[in-house]
Amino acid sequence: MIKLVIFDMDGLMFDTERATCRAFMEKAAQWGYEPTEAQYLQLLGLNAQAILAKYHEFFHDEELDAPELYRQVGERKAQILSTEGMPVKKGLVGLLDVLDQKGIKKAVASGSSFESIEQNIAAAGLTGRFDLLMTTEWVKRGKPFPDVFLAICDKLNIEPSDALVLEDAENGVRAALAAGIRVINVPDMLPLPEKLAGQCVSVEESLCDVIPYIEKEA
Repeated sequence: MIKLVIFDMDGLMFDTERATCRAFMEKAAQWGYEPTEAQYLQLLGLNAQAILAKYHEFFHDEELDAPELYRQVGERKAQILSTEGMPVKKGLVGLLDVLDQKGIKKAVASGSSFESIEQNIAAAGLTGRFDLLMTTEWVKRGKPFPDVFLAICDKLNIEPSDALVLEDAENGVRAALAAGIRVINVPDMLPLPEKLAGQCVSVEESLCDVIPYIEKEA
């Protein structure tokens, strides 16, 4: 039985990872570094603290002001999305409608700041569609640790065995499995390792393809 569905945000609900990648590549280059897309892919699913550590690992610059670079990347990402619009992933609204019809609770668990979560959801016209929004900044450890998923289950009084996580990235999938929660992977920029994909309920092309499982398990 499913009583709660937990959504990742970037790359799962919204096609924002490509905008963030563009912002990262532009800003890091402006700072005199030589960023690569392969480096950006290592940031998927990480919270702010982990991303700052990765910046130091990538660029080997003792004078790097990682928090300022992170701020500028976020600012540039916001500019891109403001200009080009919030790209909602295929099937998201239809899936939310099905969950509403079945009385299944809905939550968002993201490594982005709470402000970014609220802004993105508002920009997509989805304010009020979720029972709970939570950033990994509010828990001790971000993904791939299970803290944020367990905190959401606790807050909504739902057993992990009655929850389902939807994730696009490896760190999020690992976090869900560590929490003892079923997970469906909807890949975005990077497919899962084959062994990890085999531990998911399924790997789907889009959120539309999640609906049959909900219909069967609700």
